[in-house]
Amino acid sequence: MSVNRSEKQELLEKLNELRQKQTLFQQEINELQRQITQLSIAVSKPQMSPEKVAVKQESPIVQKEETTVKKIPVQKPYVRKDYKKQPGFWEQTGMSSEIEQFIGTNLINKIGMIVVIIGVGIGAKYAIDNNLISPLMRIVLGYLVGVILGFFAYRLKKDYYNFSAVLASGAMAIFYFISYAAYTYYQLYSYPVAFILMVIFTVFTVSLALYYDRQVIAHFALAGSYIVPFILYAPESSALVLFSYMAIINLGILFIATKKRWVPLYYLAFVATWVIFIWWFVSKDYNNRLELSLPFSSFFFVLFYFVFLSYKLILKEKSRIDDIFFLLINSVIFYLVGLQAITDYMDSDKLQGLFTFANVVVHGAAFYFIFKSEAENKNLLFWTGSIAITFFTGAIGLQFSSYLAAAIWAVEGALLFWIGRKREIKLFDYLAFAVLCISFFGAISNWLSMSYSFHSSTIEQFHTSVLNGSFISSLVLIGAFSFVSFFNRKIAFCRQEEKNWIEIFDIFFNLIFAFTLYFTFYSEIDLFWNNLQIQASYEQDNTGVWIKMYEKLNTDIFAYKAIWLINYSLLFISLLIYTNFRWIKNNLLNGFLLVAVSVFTLIFLLNSLSILSGLRDSYTSDSLPNNYSVNIFHLLIRYVAYLFFALLLYAVYRFSLPFLTNKNFSKILEMVISISIIWICSSELIHWLNLTGSSEVYKHGLSILWGILSFLLIGFGIWKKKKHLRITAIILFGGTILKLFFFDLSNLATVPKTIVFISIGAILLIVSFMYNKYKNLIFGND
Repeated sequence: MSVNRSEKQELLEKLNELRQKQTLFQQEINELQRQITQLSIAVSKPQMSPEKVAVKQESPIVQKEETTVKKIPVQKPYVRKDYKKQPGFWEQTGMSSEIEQFIGTNLINKIGMIVVIIGVGIGAKYAIDNNLISPLMRIVLGYLVGVILGFFAYRLKKDYYNFSAVLASGAMAIFYFISYAAYTYYQLYSYPVAFILMVIFTVFTVSLALYYDRQVIAHFALAGSYIVPFILYAPESSALVLFSYMAIINLGILFIATKKRWVPLYYLAFVATWVIFIWWFVSKDYNNRLELSLPFSSFFFVLFYFVFLSYKLILKEKSRIDDIFFLLINSVIFYLVGLQAITDYMDSDKLQGLFTFANVVVHGAAFYFIFKSEAENKNLLFWTGSIAITFFTGAIGLQFSSYLAAAIWAVEGALLFWIGRKREIKLFDYLAFAVLCISFFGAISNWLSMSYSFHSSTIEQFHTSVLNGSFISSLVLIGAFSFVSFFNRKIAFCRQEEKNWIEIFDIFFNLIFAFTLYFTFYSEIDLFWNNLQIQASYEQDNTGVWIKMYEKLNTDIFAYKAIWLINYSLLFISLLIYTNFRWIKNNLLNGFLLVAVSVFTLIFLLNSLSILSGLRDSYTSDSLPNNYSVNIFHLLIRYVAYLFFALLLYAVYRFSLPFLTNKNFSKILEMVISISIIWICSSELIHWLNLTGSSEVYKHGLSILWGILSFLLIGFGIWKKKKHLRITAIILFGGTILKLFFFDLSNLATVPKTIVFISIGAILLIVSFMYNKYKNLIFGND
């Protein structure tokens, strides 16, 4: 069997790689054996000399082809085969020797050091409260305790490395708060001297932590230094010193945390710093000191932000959920503290907006550096960008008027959507939708702000129709929605996992878009008629205030407003039905529009016709106040309303029904159209009878009309073979007969009664004749 030369070479290379890995593993085994041997020597009695230890630490020989590990023989105690060792007390309790060793050699010394530090603090406080010794002596004794701990740490380092590290950390913690007390409470140092001492102690603590390579030193130094403000109460005047002191400590501690990747140390410094700062900020000692709160909170925020980014950009760590949590907490705390401080100092929306924009700059800069870095950390990039966008959105609302803010939000949302679809960034789709929703709610607020309170005797602010901030900002929002709608249809996500989001986005976005279009012009129509009401019932004085001149407002203007709002609604739904049929082609939107058609059909039949009757009554009335103005359009407006309603029914029949696969919907629509025609014809008959001054408005005339319309409907149903229309006509006939016997019979004179009965009876006979004549056509094909 021939072997390819390249394959042989590849196998040899893999063999060499495995040998190199084997050598590295052997070196690690040797190092572990060396450490185990050292520990065994340290606890054994008598201690072995370094020469003997060195002899026992000889490394096993690493051969080229095969590596063998020499095992150190362990002499086992002699145990009889028939003897079974009984478990001891601690084994029965579940505490193994490893747990006992951890507690005895590691945990107890740390707890003891904490107790010593607290004891020194309590003793110092007792000496202070009872004035036992002079201030200088108190400080000297405190330093002496720290020196003693440092001395023992130095002496025990060689043989008791971990224990020595704990003592060194406790010594540094004592040096920290003794120096703090010497400056703050006894003024033994000037500010420069205290500052230099703090810097020296911080540098020394950093050096010790790096030298020992133990995180516990930094933890003790940090914990000891931060306990100071709580053991020894700091007066309000020392807030500057306190935060300067904390800033120096954090610089050193966070330098260690970054260099050694000690993330728990970073979290401890983060929590301790913000807890102390917020404790001071909400206390009575704060006293509205913006000159302290804003600079130091900014420093802490930037410092923690910088360390966080250094972990991700310099050390190339990937983001975890806890990282994002601390990033958000850091940003939120700083923003809320700064915003509250500015508000307490000077309640100004402009300053609050500028502060929010400053946050945008910081997070935007972080986003830029992350984007430019070589670290592929998309989660961090997206979260940082999201925070920047969130602050930018909030800054717009604080800095600008509600009208301009809604317009800028609309442009921002459209831009985010375009970037997200171009680069296929799903998060930007989420952000764009959120910003567009904010803009939509801003537009709603603007629409509501344009209304008047007609219960008041004066109106101070008059809004011009069309040429107002609400309408212009709404047009910008419509433009942004149109832009998003265009690109939503043109550019879609290619990945299958975004399919559900696309469907959800289409539904809610189209609904919001439709509502925005509808209420933009709805609010302007409402404003137009409200302005006419003001001009009819109010008078403007020299200061521009409108004063109510009539006790009762012009109800005809409100009636016209209601009619035109309904007409506009019918037109809007008709156009939306056509748009969906021509371009959108969405079945769900079509179903929503059919529901809207049903609602507005009821509104038109039950409300519009009643309002139109009220305008007719005003036209025929002779006793109207002077703020009323009556003309022929009080009568003609009803036919304009009929046209809008007819347009709606046509749009449904022509453009909405083709979407429906269930043919029962078309039958229901034809029944609705038939009932609507009968309803409108009845209203029209009542309208003209009222104009002629007839007293028999609701009597025999309606019965004859219903009979004729039922006859025509049955004829049309027979001609078009539509059973549902024939049944509708028969039901109408039944209602007519009931009205005839229970209402008309008791109110009509003999001659009209005779005419009505003969007419209805003749119509019924003709209908029966038609059924008999065309029974094969009717029942043979239905």
